[in-house]
Amino acid sequence: MGSLITYSAIAAKLAAMRGHFLTDDEFSVLAGMENVPAAVEYLKSSPAYRDVFSGVENEELHRSKIEELLWHSLYGDFSRLFRFANGTQRKFLDLYFLHFEIDVMKRCLRDAVSGKRSDLNFKSFEPFFRKHSHLDFTALTDSKDLDEYLDSIQNTPYYGPLKDLRDQGITSLSEFESALDILYFIRFWKTLKDQLSKDDREAIADCAGEKIDLLNIEWLARAKRHYKLSADAIMELLIPVWHRLKKSQARELAEAPSIEEFDRILKGTRYGNRIFRASGEQQENPELHSLFRALLDAVYSKSGRNDPYSAAALNSYFYFKEEEIRKIITTVEGIRYSLGSSEILTCLAES
Repeated sequence: MGSLITYSAIAAKLAAMRGHFLTDDEFSVLAGMENVPAAVEYLKSSPAYRDVFSGVENEELHRSKIEELLWHSLYGDFSRLFRFANGTQRKFLDLYFLHFEIDVMKRCLRDAVSGKRSDLNFKSFEPFFRKHSHLDFTALTDSKDLDEYLDSIQNTPYYGPLKDLRDQGITSLSEFESALDILYFIRFWKTLKDQLSKDDREAIADCAGEKIDLLNIEWLARAKRHYKLSADAIMELLIPVWHRLKKSQARELAEAPSIEEFDRILKGTRYGNRIFRASGEQQENPELHSLFRALLDAVYSKSGRNDPYSAAALNSYFYFKEEEIRKIITTVEGIRYSLGSSEILTCLAES
């Protein structure tokens, strides 16, 4: 159940910060805004976003700028909590920061593979990253091709595996992003096991483990339904961390000769009942991406409730903060493209 003494102060702070999350009613109002400037004005009424949008001119409100400002809100939350945290809590926050690091690396990678310098305005959040990362983000954002990108990450744990891909003649963005995801989850899982206290480790292991399992199931399903790959090739795509989905079960899924057999095997895993029960009438070939998001929402919510005086409270907060940012971006882009409020809300429900 975590430590009441260790986490009571930060738990109270997190409760206050969660109180600034947008409600369903507020998302309905946001979705009904006439245009993007009006939507941003509405966001300024929220304590969570007031400061980041302050002083922004209407002509600046393109998608990349809005996304950048919303992520600033998340980084600001992290910085405030890090300053407030004690040594035990900072161990988890240092671990969680790997997620931000990988996210920026993937954004810069997409631009480098496209042959252009990243338009990510690193200067605006450089101090935040300098405190928590040893990556040279200036060189990273200046990279205009894959070779420069790799040069910018030398002397990091990410360089060797990505260089190996390039040396094999692999330059596909999806291959490099998958490699970064795998490196991140392996590093996260190892650090979780080695550096966090027993209480904190147990409090967040289910969230991390189920997220990895569900990603692996999603990738298995995508590979079987859309690509003609051997079982060995499919297994190479997976994160080599096994929680409730066993490696032997993953191998069975990868070897399934048909989608029907894949679904039969999937039903026999620890996730089978939840996946096919949640899919309702769509009992065969359920749409896994949106379904898994709903399952993860439930896992993170339960974790935060069950262990409020542990790292689970921080882990849950950041998960739902990122979900809120994703929903805001979807809503604002729906407004930009003149979708009606009901269409936008349907997109949010299905995404």
